[in-house]
Parts: sequence; structure tokens; C-alpha cells
Amino acid sequence: MKIVLKESQIKLLLEKINSDKVICDNCGWDWELSDGGDDPYLCHNCGYDNAEDEFIGKKVMVYYNLNKHTFSVTHKNKVILHADYVKLYDVEFRVRKGGKERVRQEKSKNVHAFVIGNLIDYCQYPCENIPQEPTDKIVTYNPYKYDSFVYKNTKEPVYTAKEVDMINLKNKLFVINEVKSTILKESEKKSTKYTYTTMGFYDKWGRKRYYFNKVLSVPDESPIPNKIKVFGSDGDFVFDEKVIKIDSINNKIYIEKQDFDLSYPKFKFKENERLSEKIGVTSANIRKALELAFPNEWTDESSEFTSGLRGVYTIGERLGTDEDWSIMNYFDTKPEIHSLIYLKYFDDLKEGLISEGDDIVVWMSNLFENDDEFTKLLVNRQWSSIENGLKLERQSINNFINKLGVANIKYYSHGSKMDRWQGVDVTVDGINYQIKPLTFFKQEGDEYIVGTYGMSDYTSKKKVDKIAFANISKCVIIDNKNYKVMSKNKVSFKQDPIILE
Repeated sequence: MKIVLKESQIKLLLEKINSDKVICDNCGWDWELSDGGDDPYLCHNCGYDNAEDEFIGKKVMVYYNLNKHTFSVTHKNKVILHADYVKLYDVEFRVRKGGKERVRQEKSKNVHAFVIGNLIDYCQYPCENIPQEPTDKIVTYNPYKYDSFVYKNTKEPVYTAKEVDMINLKNKLFVINEVKSTILKESEKKSTKYTYTTMGFYDKWGRKRYYFNKVLSVPDESPIPNKIKVFGSDGDFVFDEKVIKIDSINNKIYIEKQDFDLSYPKFKFKENERLSEKIGVTSANIRKALELAFPNEWTDESSEFTSGLRGVYTIGERLGTDEDWSIMNYFDTKPEIHSLIYLKYFDDLKEGLISEGDDIVVWMSNLFENDDEFTKLLVNRQWSSIENGLKLERQSINNFINKLGVANIKYYSHGSKMDRWQGVDVTVDGINYQIKPLTFFKQEGDEYIVGTYGMSDYTSKKKVDKIAFANISKCVIIDNKNYKVMSKNKVSFKQDPIILE
């Protein structure tokens, strides 16, 4: 592959290589690399992460950091970032013999096993949306058992790979072949039809491909030999199964642009068009359909709670608690659920089960009430998107309560107006708190930086008095004003916080 650079691009590269100064590509702010702290390429003026522009495509060396419990990514012997997810290509697995022997002799750990490759993608620590692990192609290393990295199941040594995804979960590392001849399987029988929620186009480092997000296998009443159907909101497609590729970690289907263009040369993305709304799959109609489908479980709005379902497909069933708020109540705001209902509508239309012009609310209510298989599919998809957030929220609230050490606390359960509309998680002695997890806390000059998950600007929520960031060892409390949301994972402020340890 040949890459041609303009003279201006060459000058820019040379400036970056020969300078210790980082210039933010987003706002122009500059700082010395040595002054960047734990995140040397993160702009503390606008929050933009310049590391991506600096290191994507470059060769890096990755190892598991036993102190931070995440991956350290190095470039030219310098740690450039910490990440819970790292994707590499043209990969080498390397074990330094001297370090391995010292571990065996001294029974003490040292860094001597590395994964080396060109950086494709990453999610910086702490990562809010870590991809799920697959069950195959897992690679592991144990200095007391092996001389090299090995496949976990077969113990066969592995030294290279086309692409590798490193995920900071149970197994830490596994390999993905760049091209697979088969699609994701939900059973031993290969599926021939998939739905997707959104579609995108990738054009980097000489690779051009279309991808389909959050693919899901669905029954196919009329399969076509050697073909795969991919249906979704950006279009319905049929491809030869040989050209389909899969990223089982991120649950995406890929097809190279050249193969896509052979079948669909005139394809164009639809712009700002919610197709589901055109047939009436809207938030308001979904709520009406749920009320019609489950009249005995539907509760009307009260002074304390919003209207919604209780006692069917509940949060408590998944968390092992007595909470009766239904997971289905979140259908109204989830675009992915709207897309799946949209696809189901056209399947029923094609099969003659409904006719154009039929009442969409009545159709959806019958679907929720009578099609248990499809409704469970929707519930499981909804739960997968909110499970980690709900568990983390509950844990953070418990940490906050433990640190506060008071008994006069009012907790607002799911479905309450204070929680769903006003952003208030708990009230303590008349003060309303929004609770967030705390991943790190540091002071830089007269400014404080807090690491968290799912952060928003709550200043418009007038009933939120304070925001508390809590983990098991520390709680940081600030007023709900005069702070800057740098990203979903970081907040900066200059007000002096209350710190409970």
C-alpha cells in the first residue's frame, strides 16, 4: 500500500515528532507533554482526546498493568494511555525470556509479556462501554505454565495474528481473524437473516468497508441458498455469504466496499430519517400499546410516580430484588427497540398478517401481549443496554450512603418522578443528590478533575442540589453549578468539594 502525503502534512508530522508540545486539534490549546499528567494528550481546556490523532495507525506495545488493573499502551518506550479496550492489527505476541525466568525463580511478578501491533482503536480507562468477550479464540499467558502466549482451549502456542482485541474483563485477551466465512451463531444452525440498528462507513488506513451495528439473528421463513439477508433502518440487503465478515466482539457485520458496490452501486445513506416514526412507532404510541397489552399491570400517574408497567418483566427479577418496575417501560426512549419493532411490522406485512393502514397501536399491543418470543427478545435487548448502568448506579448510591453515615435518607426507586424526570436519586435532610460513580479524583492547580460514568449537565434539573461521586473508599460532593462536563467520563470544576473518606 502506498500513502502519498502533501508537503503541509509532512511539515505537520515533523513538527509533532520533533516537539514535546501538544497542540489540541479541537481548540488550539497547547501544553508541554510532561505537564499532561495521567492523560498527557487530553486537552484540559475543551476535553478533546488528542491521543487518537497522535497514535492511531502507529505500532504500539501493550501490557497488563497490575497496579492500575487495566492495559498500558506504550509507544517508543513511553506510556501514552491506559485503556480497557485495545484493538491491534499485524500483531506479535512477545515474551521476554529473562523476565519470565526471574518470575519463576523469584516468584514475583514483572512486566515481560507484550502484545505488539498497529493501533486500530481503543477505549480509554475507565471505559464506559467495554465490549463483551466471545467464547472462542481466547489467548492467555501464565509464566509458570507456558513459555509463550497460548490458545486457552488447546494450549497451542501463538506468536502472531491478523487482528487482536484486548478487553479488560475475565480473559484480558483474545484473537479475532480478520475474515470469517460464517456469521454469528445463536445455535449450531447458521442463521441466514439478521437485523441491525444503524449502518456506517469505515475509511481509514486504506480500508473501506460498510458495517452494520448491533446485528441480531432472526428467523428466516424463506432462506436463499448461500445468501445472507441483513435488514435494518438504512435498507434491506442480500449478500453472498462469502463476502460477509464479522466482529463478534462489537457485534457488527462488515462487508468490504468493493463487494458492497457490486450489489448496490447506487446506495446512499438516508439523512436524518427515523423510518420507524413514519409508520407510527413512536414513544407515545409504544406507551399506549403497553397499557393496552397489560391493563392489569399498568399503573396510572400519581403524585410520586410516573405511569408505567409494574409486575411484568421487572428489574427486580434480573437483580434479585423486589423492585417491580418493568424493563419494558424503557422501550419508549430506545431507538434500537423502535427499529426492531419497525422490522417486525414489515415482516408481518409481507406475510399478510396485517394490512397497510391497520392501527399501529393495536398491532403493537397484540405483539407485546401474544408474541412472547419477540417480546422477550426486546426485553433482553433493552436489559443488555441498561444492566451495567443500573448495577453501577445502585452500587454508587450504597457507597454514598455508607460514607455519609446517616439514617435519614429517602431513596427514589425507578419510576418515581424525582428519579426519571428531576434527576434526583436520594434526598438527605432536605438536600437532593444526583449520585455518580467515582473512578478517580485529582487536583490540577485551582481546578479539580473527577472521573465518572454517564455524566450529563444537571444544571437544568432545578431540584438537584448537589452531585456526589462515590466509590467504596471516597465520596466527592459538589454543588450542582459551575462545573464543566468534559465528556461522559470526566468533569472539571473549581469549587471546593466536600470529600468523605
